[in-house]
Amino acid sequence: MIHPSRKAVLVVFFSLVGFMILALIAGLFTDGPKLLAVIHGLTIPSILLALVCMALAYFALCMSFHSLFAITDYPVAVPRLFIITFISATFNYIISSGGMSTMAVRSYLLKQRKVPYSVSIPLSFAQNTIFNIVLAFVCLGGLLYLQTHHEFNGGPIQAMVWSFMAGLLGVVTVMVLIFFNKGFRRGALRVLIQVGTWVSRRVFKKGLNQLRLWATRRKVEGAVKYLHQGWASLAKVFFWVSMDWFFTSLTLFFCFQAAGVDLTFGLLLVAFAVMFLTSTANVVPAGLGVSEGSLAGVFSLLGVDVNHTLVAALLFRVIFFFIPLAISTGLYLDTMRTLWKNQSQA
Repeated sequence: MIHPSRKAVLVVFFSLVGFMILALIAGLFTDGPKLLAVIHGLTIPSILLALVCMALAYFALCMSFHSLFAITDYPVAVPRLFIITFISATFNYIISSGGMSTMAVRSYLLKQRKVPYSVSIPLSFAQNTIFNIVLAFVCLGGLLYLQTHHEFNGGPIQAMVWSFMAGLLGVVTVMVLIFFNKGFRRGALRVLIQVGTWVSRRVFKKGLNQLRLWATRRKVEGAVKYLHQGWASLAKVFFWVSMDWFFTSLTLFFCFQAAGVDLTFGLLLVAFAVMFLTSTANVVPAGLGVSEGSLAGVFSLLGVDVNHTLVAALLFRVIFFFIPLAISTGLYLDTMRTLWKNQSQA
């Protein structure tokens, strides 16, 4: 296990790497005067609409959890749940881990609201699964759109696109089968545990904690139990998760509009897919620099000016990542200060 101080050093190091990538892209592939002209020409109304959509996206994320908690004996008030989901969601921007760090922080904060881990962790698994299923379908739409352009047909670029598409379809298929087919779920989890144990022994020369592995299996079973308790509640979760991604994509749309580019629906799907596929489970926090560079490269092949793309991507980074992260940091410090105060008085 990595020491917390070393984790902080790694986060800072990879953040610096991200900024260096951004600086390199700006220096090599953009026109300085034109880039500044695009920045000076940013339209305030579109920026304000992007901010509104960002807030609605985080609210929809909160409501997806509220729909799940409604089927338990531990309902959490919407204002408090919003703060918890907001803090935990932005934490993943610091330590990208495919949502695992988000679930850990969320479960800890819910524990302080008297929600046991036996409830919060399965619910987080359930919501995270639905969250990633919807994300995968949206990203798949963007990748399918790329296949209509000759720039992405043939050669290594098409192979890469098809690989992403196959991976997304595979992830969705496995998630659906795990959560809705009991036999497949048990077999898949058993195989995963066996493979993980084998890899740990052969590669890392140490055994895995079998109790922890089987505890994870029980958590997945608990998540499935909650999902199967009511189809109406499950439909609400899908609705709110879809609204979350809808308003997130609108935030991206208005960022491009602010930079002077009106994206078509297909290009918006592509931008969304590139930004989030490159920022998920990335060693660089939230894919900083990697996402912007990838988007600029893809859009340049589609005929969109690199300067406009880079400014729009950076604006989206500020509105959807940096501003929420700054706010959630304040909320987190205030929450922890309150908890420490209550514990000292107890």
